[in-house]
Amino acid sequence: MLKERTMTNGCLLLEGGGMRSVFTSGVLEYFLEKNLNFDRIIGVSAGACAGASFISGQKGRNWKVNVEFPSDKRFMGFYHLITKGSYFNIPFIFREIPEKLVPFDNKAAFENTAEFDVVITSLTTGKSVFLAKNEIATIGMNTALIATSSIPMISRPVPINGRLFYDGGVSDSIPVEYALSKHAKVVVVLTRPRGYRKGKLKNTGLIKLAFRKHPEFLKAMLNRNVEYNRSLDFCDKMEKEGRLFLIAPSAEYAVGRTERNFKKRADLYYYGYNLISEQFETLKDFLK
Repeated sequence: MLKERTMTNGCLLLEGGGMRSVFTSGVLEYFLEKNLNFDRIIGVSAGACAGASFISGQKGRNWKVNVEFPSDKRFMGFYHLITKGSYFNIPFIFREIPEKLVPFDNKAAFENTAEFDVVITSLTTGKSVFLAKNEIATIGMNTALIATSSIPMISRPVPINGRLFYDGGVSDSIPVEYALSKHAKVVVVLTRPRGYRKGKLKNTGLIKLAFRKHPEFLKAMLNRNVEYNRSLDFCDKMEKEGRLFLIAPSAEYAVGRTERNFKKRADLYYYGYNLISEQFETLKDFLK
Protein backbone atom coordinates (compact mmCIF):
# COMPACT_ATOMS: atom_id res chain seq x y z
CA MET A 1 0.00 0.00 0.00
CA LEU A 2 1.14 3.56 -0.60
CA LYS A 3 1.30 4.43 3.08
CA GLU A 4 3.90 1.68 3.55
CA ARG A 5 6.25 3.06 0.88
CA THR A 6 9.40 4.69 2.20
CA MET A 7 9.83 8.32 1.16
CA THR A 8 13.29 9.57 0.26
CA ASN A 9 14.53 13.14 0.33
CA GLY A 10 15.30 12.96 -3.38
CA CYS A 11 13.82 13.39 -6.81
CA LEU A 12 13.33 10.79 -9.54
CA LEU A 13 13.71 11.98 -13.15
CA LEU A 14 12.50 9.73 -15.98
CA GLU A 15 13.61 10.28 -19.58
CA GLY A 16 11.29 9.35 -22.44
CA GLY A 17 12.06 7.42 -25.61
CA GLY A 18 9.00 5.43 -26.64
CA MET A 19 9.58 1.69 -26.28
CA ARG A 20 13.02 2.35 -24.81
CA SER A 21 11.16 3.22 -21.62
CA VAL A 22 10.62 -0.49 -20.93
CA PHE A 23 14.06 -0.19 -19.31
CA THR A 24 12.57 2.44 -16.99
CA SER A 25 9.59 0.17 -16.34
CA GLY A 26 11.90 -2.58 -15.10
CA VAL A 27 13.74 -0.17 -12.80
CA LEU A 28 10.47 1.18 -11.38
CA GLU A 29 9.12 -2.31 -10.78
CA TYR A 30 12.09 -3.04 -8.54
CA PHE A 31 11.53 0.24 -6.70
CA LEU A 32 7.91 -0.76 -6.08
CA GLU A 33 8.96 -4.15 -4.75
CA LYS A 34 11.30 -2.38 -2.36
CA ASN A 35 8.51 0.05 -1.35
CA LEU A 36 10.68 2.98 -2.40
CA ASN A 37 9.08 6.34 -3.09
CA PHE A 38 10.47 9.81 -3.85
CA ASP A 39 9.51 13.32 -2.83
CA ARG A 40 9.11 14.21 -6.51
CA ILE A 41 8.86 12.29 -9.77
CA ILE A 42 9.48 14.16 -13.04
CA GLY A 43 8.44 12.41 -16.23
CA VAL A 44 9.05 13.23 -19.87
CA SER A 45 7.03 11.54 -22.63
CA ALA A 46 7.08 7.75 -22.14
CA GLY A 47 8.94 8.32 -18.88
CA ALA A 48 5.90 10.15 -17.54
CA CYS A 49 3.65 7.27 -18.59
CA ALA A 50 5.81 4.77 -16.72
CA GLY A 51 6.03 7.19 -13.80
CA ALA A 52 2.26 7.39 -13.52
CA SER A 53 2.00 3.67 -12.75
CA PHE A 54 4.83 4.13 -10.25
CA ILE A 55 3.09 6.88 -8.27
CA SER A 56 -0.13 4.85 -8.28
CA GLY A 57 1.84 1.96 -6.79
CA GLN A 58 0.55 -0.62 -9.28
CA LYS A 59 3.01 -3.46 -9.43
CA GLY A 60 3.11 -5.25 -12.78
CA ARG A 61 1.14 -2.57 -14.61
CA ASN A 62 4.08 -1.21 -16.60
CA TRP A 63 4.91 -4.74 -17.77
CA LYS A 64 1.43 -5.21 -19.17
CA VAL A 65 1.16 -1.76 -20.75
CA ASN A 66 4.71 -1.21 -22.00
CA VAL A 67 5.96 -4.73 -22.70
CA GLU A 68 2.92 -6.84 -23.56
CA PHE A 69 0.47 -4.44 -25.23
CA PRO A 70 2.82 -2.96 -27.88
CA SER A 71 2.56 -6.34 -29.63
CA ASP A 72 -1.17 -5.72 -30.08
CA LYS A 73 -1.95 -4.30 -33.53
CA ARG A 74 -4.25 -1.79 -31.85
CA PHE A 75 -1.28 -0.19 -30.05
CA MET A 76 0.68 1.47 -32.87
CA GLY A 77 1.26 1.52 -36.61
CA PHE A 78 0.92 3.55 -39.78
CA TYR A 79 -2.75 2.60 -40.04
CA HIS A 80 -3.41 4.62 -36.88
CA LEU A 81 -1.30 7.50 -38.19
CA ILE A 82 -3.38 7.63 -41.38
CA THR A 83 -6.79 7.12 -39.77
CA LYS A 84 -6.35 8.87 -36.39
CA GLY A 85 -3.43 11.25 -36.94
CA SER A 86 -1.05 9.49 -34.55
CA TYR A 87 1.30 6.53 -35.02
CA PHE A 88 0.53 5.52 -31.44
CA ASN A 89 -3.19 4.77 -31.12
CA ILE A 90 -4.17 7.42 -28.57
CA PRO A 91 -7.76 6.21 -27.85
CA PHE A 92 -6.52 2.67 -27.25
CA ILE A 93 -3.41 3.51 -25.19
CA PHE A 94 -4.78 6.36 -23.11
CA ARG A 95 -8.44 5.42 -22.78
CA GLU A 96 -9.23 1.77 -23.41
CA ILE A 97 -6.15 0.43 -21.61
CA PRO A 98 -6.27 2.63 -18.46
CA GLU A 99 -10.06 2.64 -18.21
CA LYS A 100 -10.86 -0.99 -19.09
CA LEU A 101 -8.01 -3.37 -19.90
CA VAL A 102 -5.41 -2.46 -17.25
CA PRO A 103 -7.24 0.06 -15.03
CA PHE A 104 -5.17 2.96 -13.73
CA ASP A 105 -5.67 3.70 -10.04
CA ASN A 106 -6.21 7.43 -10.28
CA LYS A 107 -7.21 7.72 -6.61
CA ALA A 108 -3.99 6.09 -5.40
CA ALA A 109 -1.87 8.25 -7.70
CA PHE A 110 -3.22 11.49 -6.29
CA GLU A 111 -3.22 10.24 -2.70
CA ASN A 112 0.50 9.55 -3.01
CA THR A 113 2.22 12.43 -1.23
CA ALA A 114 4.98 12.57 -3.87
CA GLU A 115 4.89 15.45 -6.34
CA PHE A 116 4.50 14.48 -9.98
CA ASP A 117 5.63 16.84 -12.74
CA VAL A 118 4.88 16.08 -16.39
CA VAL A 119 6.91 17.94 -19.01
CA ILE A 120 5.26 19.23 -22.20
CA THR A 121 6.36 21.62 -24.96
CA SER A 122 4.43 24.70 -26.08
CA LEU A 123 3.77 24.85 -29.82
CA THR A 124 3.74 28.64 -29.57
CA THR A 125 6.97 29.27 -27.65
CA GLY A 126 8.92 26.05 -28.11
CA LYS A 127 9.59 26.16 -24.35
CA SER A 128 9.03 23.46 -21.78
CA VAL A 129 6.09 23.63 -19.39
CA PHE A 130 6.01 21.61 -16.18
CA LEU A 131 2.54 20.44 -15.28
CA ALA A 132 2.37 20.10 -11.51
CA LYS A 133 0.26 17.47 -9.78
CA ASN A 134 -2.52 19.90 -8.89
CA GLU A 135 -2.75 21.03 -12.53
CA ILE A 136 -2.82 17.41 -13.69
CA ALA A 137 -5.68 16.77 -11.28
CA THR A 138 -7.62 19.56 -13.02
CA ILE A 139 -6.97 18.63 -16.66
CA GLY A 140 -6.86 14.87 -16.08
CA MET A 141 -3.96 12.42 -15.99
CA ASN A 142 -4.73 11.08 -19.48
CA THR A 143 -4.61 14.56 -21.04
CA ALA A 144 -1.23 15.29 -19.44
CA LEU A 145 0.21 11.96 -20.58
CA ILE A 146 -1.13 12.31 -24.11
CA ALA A 147 0.39 15.78 -24.39
CA THR A 148 3.83 14.74 -23.19
CA SER A 149 3.75 11.73 -25.53
CA SER A 150 2.61 13.54 -28.69
CA ILE A 151 5.65 13.30 -30.98
CA PRO A 152 5.77 15.98 -33.69
CA MET A 153 5.16 14.72 -37.23
CA ILE A 154 3.58 11.46 -36.10
CA SER A 155 1.07 12.88 -33.61
CA ARG A 156 -1.25 15.85 -33.28
CA PRO A 157 -0.72 18.60 -30.70
CA VAL A 158 -2.89 18.44 -27.58
CA PRO A 159 -5.01 21.41 -26.43
CA ILE A 160 -4.69 22.39 -22.77
CA ASN A 161 -6.35 25.54 -21.49
CA GLY A 162 -6.63 27.03 -24.97
CA ARG A 163 -3.02 26.35 -26.01
CA LEU A 164 -1.42 23.51 -27.99
CA PHE A 165 1.33 21.25 -26.69
CA TYR A 166 3.61 18.48 -27.92
CA ASP A 167 6.05 15.96 -26.47
CA GLY A 168 8.08 17.34 -23.55
CA GLY A 169 11.22 15.84 -25.07
CA VAL A 170 11.26 18.48 -27.81
CA SER A 171 12.23 21.23 -25.35
CA ASP A 172 13.74 19.43 -22.35
CA SER A 173 14.37 15.70 -22.70
CA ILE A 174 16.30 15.46 -19.43
CA PRO A 175 15.27 18.41 -17.21
CA VAL A 176 18.00 17.83 -14.67
CA GLU A 177 18.55 21.55 -13.96
CA TYR A 178 14.90 21.89 -12.99
CA ALA A 179 15.15 18.78 -10.81
CA LEU A 180 18.24 20.07 -9.01
CA SER A 181 16.54 23.42 -8.43
CA LYS A 182 13.95 21.53 -6.38
CA HIS A 183 16.06 18.87 -4.66
CA ALA A 184 19.61 18.37 -3.44
CA LYS A 185 19.86 14.87 -4.92
CA VAL A 186 18.33 13.45 -8.07
CA VAL A 187 18.09 9.93 -9.45
CA VAL A 188 18.00 9.98 -13.27
CA VAL A 189 16.81 7.04 -15.34
CA LEU A 190 18.10 7.42 -18.90
CA THR A 191 16.94 5.34 -21.84
CA ARG A 192 20.13 5.70 -23.88
CA PRO A 193 23.45 4.08 -22.90
CA ARG A 194 26.25 6.04 -21.27
CA GLY A 195 28.33 7.89 -23.82
CA TYR A 196 25.47 8.35 -26.26
CA ARG A 197 25.19 11.73 -27.96
CA LYS A 198 22.39 12.78 -30.31
CA GLY A 199 23.20 13.78 -33.89
CA LYS A 200 21.58 16.49 -35.99
CA LEU A 201 18.19 15.92 -37.58
CA LYS A 202 18.44 14.79 -41.18
CA ASN A 203 16.11 15.61 -44.05
CA THR A 204 14.56 18.56 -42.22
CA GLY A 205 12.65 19.93 -45.21
CA LEU A 206 9.32 18.39 -44.22
CA ILE A 207 9.73 19.50 -40.60
CA LYS A 208 10.46 23.07 -41.68
CA LEU A 209 7.39 23.01 -43.91
CA ALA A 210 5.13 21.54 -41.22
CA PHE A 211 6.13 24.06 -38.53
CA ARG A 212 6.87 27.12 -40.67
CA LYS A 213 4.13 29.04 -38.81
CA HIS A 214 5.67 28.18 -35.43
CA PRO A 215 9.28 29.41 -35.69
CA GLU A 216 10.12 29.05 -31.99
CA PHE A 217 8.90 25.47 -31.90
CA LEU A 218 10.76 24.71 -35.12
CA LYS A 219 13.92 26.17 -33.62
CA ALA A 220 13.54 23.90 -30.58
CA MET A 221 13.17 20.87 -32.84
CA LEU A 222 16.20 21.74 -34.98
CA ASN A 223 18.35 22.49 -31.92
CA ARG A 224 17.19 19.51 -29.91
CA ASN A 225 20.42 17.57 -30.35
CA VAL A 226 22.45 20.50 -28.98
CA GLU A 227 20.27 20.87 -25.87
CA TYR A 228 20.05 17.12 -25.36
CA ASN A 229 23.81 16.69 -25.48
CA ARG A 230 24.29 19.68 -23.19
CA SER A 231 21.97 18.02 -20.66
CA LEU A 232 23.96 14.78 -20.86
CA ASP A 233 27.24 16.66 -20.31
CA PHE A 234 25.67 18.39 -17.30
CA CYS A 235 24.49 15.01 -15.97
CA ASP A 236 28.03 13.68 -16.17
CA LYS A 237 29.33 16.70 -14.28
CA MET A 238 26.68 16.50 -11.56
CA GLU A 239 27.25 12.76 -11.16
CA LYS A 240 30.95 13.40 -10.50
CA GLU A 241 29.97 16.02 -7.92
CA GLY A 242 27.72 13.52 -6.14
CA ARG A 243 24.42 15.24 -6.84
CA LEU A 244 23.08 12.77 -9.42
CA PHE A 245 22.69 9.01 -9.49
CA LEU A 246 22.51 7.91 -13.12
CA ILE A 247 20.85 4.67 -14.20
CA ALA A 248 21.36 3.88 -17.89
CA PRO A 249 20.91 0.80 -20.11
CA SER A 250 23.64 -1.07 -21.92
CA ALA A 251 23.89 -0.65 -25.70
CA GLU A 252 23.60 -4.43 -25.88
CA TYR A 253 19.89 -4.16 -25.13
CA ALA A 254 19.11 -1.32 -27.54
CA VAL A 255 15.56 -1.11 -28.90
CA GLY A 256 13.84 1.36 -31.20
CA ARG A 257 11.30 4.01 -30.26
CA THR A 258 8.58 1.89 -31.91
CA GLU A 259 10.11 -1.52 -31.14
CA ARG A 260 7.74 -4.32 -32.19
CA ASN A 261 9.83 -7.28 -31.07
CA PHE A 262 8.38 -8.60 -27.81
CA LYS A 263 11.53 -10.46 -26.78
CA LYS A 264 13.67 -7.33 -27.17
CA ARG A 265 11.24 -5.33 -25.02
CA ALA A 266 11.08 -8.07 -22.39
CA ASP A 267 14.87 -8.45 -22.29
CA LEU A 268 15.30 -4.70 -21.80
CA TYR A 269 12.69 -4.67 -19.02
CA TYR A 270 14.40 -7.48 -17.12
CA TYR A 271 17.78 -5.90 -17.72
CA GLY A 272 16.56 -2.69 -16.05
CA TYR A 273 15.11 -4.69 -13.14
CA ASN A 274 18.29 -6.70 -12.62
CA LEU A 275 20.62 -3.72 -13.07
CA ILE A 276 19.01 -1.65 -10.32
CA SER A 277 18.82 -4.70 -8.04
CA GLU A 278 22.63 -4.83 -8.29
CA GLN A 279 22.96 -1.08 -7.69
CA PHE A 280 20.30 -0.71 -5.02
CA GLU A 281 22.56 -0.61 -1.95
CA THR A 282 24.70 2.06 -3.63
CA LEU A 283 21.55 3.98 -4.47
CA LYS A 284 20.37 3.86 -0.86
CA ASP A 285 23.72 5.21 0.29
CA PHE A 286 23.41 8.04 -2.26
CA LEU A 287 19.96 8.98 -0.97
CA LYS A 288 20.95 9.06 2.70
